[in-house]
Amino acid sequence: MIQKLKSFFGHPIVKYYSVHPIILLQNRLLIFSLWSKKFFGRDLNFKKNIRSTVPIDIVIVAIDKDFDVLTHVIDSARKNIFHPIGDIIIISPKSKLIQGLCKKKKCVFIDETTVLPIGKKDIGYIIDGKDRSGWIFQQLLKWSGDKYAKNDFFLIADADTVFCRPQVFVYEGRILMPACSQLGHIPYYQAYEKLTGEKVPAVVNFTSHHSLFDKNKLAELKTKIEKHCKTNWYNAIISTKEINPTEGSCVSDYETYGQFVFSRYYDECRLEHWFNLSLNRNNLKRLSKLMK
Repeated sequence: MIQKLKSFFGHPIVKYYSVHPIILLQNRLLIFSLWSKKFFGRDLNFKKNIRSTVPIDIVIVAIDKDFDVLTHVIDSARKNIFHPIGDIIIISPKSKLIQGLCKKKKCVFIDETTVLPIGKKDIGYIIDGKDRSGWIFQQLLKWSGDKYAKNDFFLIADADTVFCRPQVFVYEGRILMPACSQLGHIPYYQAYEKLTGEKVPAVVNFTSHHSLFDKNKLAELKTKIEKHCKTNWYNAIISTKEINPTEGSCVSDYETYGQFVFSRYYDECRLEHWFNLSLNRNNLKRLSKLMK
């Protein structure tokens, strides 16, 4: 019991919010206010006939095991994302399965080995015998979406994120940024400080399963990282694994980008609760019923 208590109170998240109770209170009040917007009719993505005229592309990083759900992700994006959609870009290892799906769904296939001058084998992120290199590599691939997107904005979506209701991500000139209701994962904020040299309080948690990226703002962030870390942006991100050698989740693509944009372009942003529902993939068989 004593060991369990020590482990609990020694956890980075518990330690951080115990020392910063005001930030904890701010976080909870923020989430409550965002959550309540739906019930007072102020959440844009629950309004009827919501749509945006801003064109976007969509970037998804996938592997073969994502095939069954990926088809639903693509269809749901075309059905429920109410922007003019340009290309849907799938970045994946060479795979007949994924390439066939791209051809069928009229998506752009990108071989992941052509995206960056490094691969998963160059990362070496192993925690407790588990190789987490692919987890960092897919983040680097997502941030490379700016090379392939033709529009100024591109939506990054995880390969298992199905859009169940009409949504927009730019409205009246402001970017809608999804906020997670969970407490912030503190190693992500430590990684942000290492990458940019700037400290941000863990009030807003931008770790989501999708987020709209502005190509110009992403380029600005990459430049900031390279100047501060004096290396390529992707090598800098890989180096965050050194902050805590026992941490299995050392950096977040969504969190890093979200904190950078929100801290610099606050007036151009609008927070919305993400209202995600996490389900096992076995639920795919009854997906249409769940979406209703």
